[in-house]
Amino acid sequence: MQAIGALAIVAVLAVAAWIYLPLSGGVRDATFVLNWAGITTAQNWKVISSHVSARSLTGDHTDFYCIQLEKFEVKDSSTLQQWHDGPEANPLLAEAVKFGSHWAHTQSPDCFPSPDRANSKDMKIFIWSTTIHDRRPTAADVILFEPSTNRLFYVGYKT
Repeated sequence: MQAIGALAIVAVLAVAAWIYLPLSGGVRDATFVLNWAGITTAQNWKVISSHVSARSLTGDHTDFYCIQLEKFEVKDSSTLQQWHDGPEANPLLAEAVKFGSHWAHTQSPDCFPSPDRANSKDMKIFIWSTTIHDRRPTAADVILFEPSTNRLFYVGYKT
């Protein structure tokens, strides 16, 4: 009986650690950003700055990646059509871009663009997903590309 209780405690602690401890945020973890954006991973690229937060029980989180690309080469023409030149015209999506980039910029001001620059003509924008609640974005996955620097930016959040 005591062994079962001990195993139950260990299992609960393992689940709690998995939920609350931050993830590594390394290069292997950032591959999903290129894949979602349809950008070829068969190139030299590196993560310059990143943060992957712990998840709450409800999934709340704030993550970002700042990635230096060798080239902006989209593998699939249907994915290429999802990219568009900034700024974002839809006000709800523009708010999602600005909210996410504000948080990421405060975490990494040397790498991640300011909210005004993130939603400007200087960027190509790819909105992977958004969740709107009460006419305001409460979760989003936004990918930005800055042609002048060949940098790819990802910010994902849920509040």
